[in-house]
Amino acid sequence: MITLKGDSVYLRALEPNDLEFVYVMENDQSIWEVSNTQTPYSRFLIRQYLENAQQDIYEAKQLRLAICQDEDFPAVGLIDLFDFDPKNNRAGVGIVIQNKENRNQNIGSEALELVINYSFHKLDFFCRKILFKRD
Repeated sequence: MITLKGDSVYLRALEPNDLEFVYVMENDQSIWEVSNTQTPYSRFLIRQYLENAQQDIYEAKQLRLAICQDEDFPAVGLIDLFDFDPKNNRAGVGIVIQNKENRNQNIGSEALELVINYSFHKLDFFCRKILFKRD
Protein backbone atom coordinates (compact mmCIF):
# COMPACT_ATOMS: atom_id res chain seq x y z
CA MET A 1 0.00 0.00 0.00
CA ILE A 2 1.42 3.40 -1.01
CA THR A 3 0.09 5.70 1.69
CA LEU A 4 0.89 8.95 -0.09
CA LYS A 5 -0.98 8.27 -3.32
CA GLY A 6 -4.72 8.66 -3.71
CA ASP A 7 -7.16 8.54 -6.60
CA SER A 8 -6.10 11.88 -8.08
CA VAL A 9 -3.43 13.24 -5.71
CA TYR A 10 0.14 12.18 -5.03
CA LEU A 11 2.23 13.55 -2.15
CA ARG A 12 6.00 13.58 -2.51
CA ALA A 13 9.08 14.97 -0.81
CA LEU A 14 10.35 18.33 -1.98
CA GLU A 15 13.06 18.26 -4.64
CA PRO A 16 15.76 20.85 -5.46
CA ASN A 17 13.86 21.75 -8.65
CA ASP A 18 10.91 22.86 -6.46
CA LEU A 19 12.88 26.01 -5.55
CA GLU A 20 10.86 28.45 -7.68
CA PHE A 21 7.54 26.88 -6.72
CA VAL A 22 8.30 27.09 -2.98
CA TYR A 23 9.71 30.61 -3.41
CA VAL A 24 6.48 31.81 -5.05
CA MET A 25 4.33 30.06 -2.44
CA GLU A 26 6.27 31.40 0.55
CA ASN A 27 6.18 34.94 -0.80
CA ASP A 28 2.47 34.96 -1.67
CA GLN A 29 1.18 37.49 0.84
CA SER A 30 -2.40 36.32 0.36
CA ILE A 31 -1.59 33.16 2.34
CA TRP A 32 0.62 34.68 5.03
CA GLU A 33 -2.38 34.90 7.34
CA VAL A 34 -2.63 31.12 7.64
CA SER A 35 1.08 30.34 7.31
CA ASN A 36 2.11 32.76 10.08
CA THR A 37 4.65 34.29 7.69
CA GLN A 38 5.62 37.85 8.49
CA THR A 39 8.46 38.59 6.08
CA PRO A 40 9.48 37.52 2.56
CA TYR A 41 11.88 34.62 2.00
CA SER A 42 14.87 34.81 -0.31
CA ARG A 43 15.77 32.14 -2.84
CA PHE A 44 18.95 31.61 -0.82
CA LEU A 45 16.98 30.74 2.33
CA ILE A 46 14.62 28.47 0.41
CA ARG A 47 17.56 26.71 -1.25
CA GLN A 48 19.06 26.12 2.21
CA TYR A 49 15.70 24.82 3.45
CA LEU A 50 15.45 22.40 0.51
CA GLU A 51 19.01 21.19 1.14
CA ASN A 52 18.05 20.38 4.74
CA ALA A 53 14.62 18.96 3.94
CA GLN A 54 15.95 15.42 4.32
CA GLN A 55 15.66 15.68 8.11
CA ASP A 56 12.95 13.40 9.41
CA ILE A 57 9.89 14.71 11.22
CA TYR A 58 11.31 13.72 14.62
CA GLU A 59 14.38 15.89 14.07
CA ALA A 60 12.82 18.84 12.20
CA LYS A 61 9.45 18.77 14.05
CA GLN A 62 7.79 19.33 10.69
CA LEU A 63 7.25 17.63 7.35
CA ARG A 64 6.47 19.46 4.12
CA LEU A 65 5.24 17.55 1.08
CA ALA A 66 4.47 18.66 -2.45
CA ILE A 67 0.91 18.02 -3.63
CA CYS A 68 0.86 16.72 -7.20
CA GLN A 69 -2.01 15.53 -9.35
CA ASP A 70 0.17 12.84 -10.90
CA GLU A 71 3.66 11.50 -10.25
CA ASP A 72 4.93 13.02 -13.49
CA PHE A 73 3.45 16.49 -13.05
CA PRO A 74 4.76 19.48 -11.07
CA ALA A 75 3.45 20.44 -7.66
CA VAL A 76 0.13 22.28 -7.41
CA GLY A 77 0.35 22.87 -3.67
CA LEU A 78 2.02 22.10 -0.36
CA ILE A 79 0.88 20.24 2.72
CA ASP A 80 2.75 20.61 6.00
CA LEU A 81 2.77 18.73 9.26
CA PHE A 82 4.00 21.28 11.79
CA ASP A 83 4.41 21.70 15.55
CA PHE A 84 5.05 17.96 15.71
CA ASP A 85 4.86 16.80 19.32
CA PRO A 86 5.87 13.13 19.52
CA LYS A 87 5.42 13.04 23.30
CA ASN A 88 1.73 13.87 22.96
CA ASN A 89 1.29 12.21 19.53
CA ARG A 90 0.00 15.23 17.65
CA ALA A 91 0.81 17.82 15.00
CA GLY A 92 -0.88 20.55 13.03
CA VAL A 93 -1.62 20.46 9.31
CA GLY A 94 -1.45 23.30 6.81
CA ILE A 95 -2.50 23.07 3.16
CA VAL A 96 -2.16 25.56 0.33
CA ILE A 97 -3.07 25.11 -3.33
CA GLN A 98 -1.22 27.63 -5.49
CA ASN A 99 -3.53 28.48 -8.39
CA LYS A 100 -7.15 29.40 -7.83
CA GLU A 101 -8.25 27.25 -10.78
CA ASN A 102 -6.95 24.19 -8.87
CA ARG A 103 -8.94 25.03 -5.74
CA ASN A 104 -12.36 23.61 -4.91
CA GLN A 105 -11.55 20.43 -6.84
CA ASN A 106 -10.98 18.15 -3.81
CA ILE A 107 -7.19 18.34 -4.24
CA GLY A 108 -6.71 19.72 -0.73
CA SER A 109 -9.30 17.37 0.76
CA GLU A 110 -7.65 14.32 -0.76
CA ALA A 111 -4.18 15.51 0.29
CA LEU A 112 -5.48 16.02 3.83
CA GLU A 113 -6.99 12.53 3.88
CA LEU A 114 -3.67 11.05 2.71
CA VAL A 115 -1.57 12.91 5.27
CA ILE A 116 -3.96 12.06 8.12
CA ASN A 117 -3.85 8.39 7.11
CA TYR A 118 -0.04 8.54 6.89
CA SER A 119 0.18 10.26 10.28
CA PHE A 120 -2.08 7.76 11.98
CA HIS A 121 -0.69 4.56 10.43
CA LYS A 122 3.00 5.39 9.96
CA LEU A 123 3.76 8.00 12.62
CA ASP A 124 1.18 6.86 15.19
CA PHE A 125 -0.38 10.25 15.92
CA PHE A 126 -3.44 12.33 15.21
CA CYS A 127 -3.57 15.68 13.40
CA ARG A 128 -5.44 17.90 15.82
CA LYS A 129 -4.92 21.38 14.42
CA ILE A 130 -5.69 22.24 10.81
CA LEU A 131 -5.15 25.71 9.35
CA PHE A 132 -7.07 26.74 6.28
CA LYS A 133 -8.47 29.80 4.58
CA ARG A 134 -11.26 29.50 2.07
CA ASP A 135 -11.40 31.70 -1.02
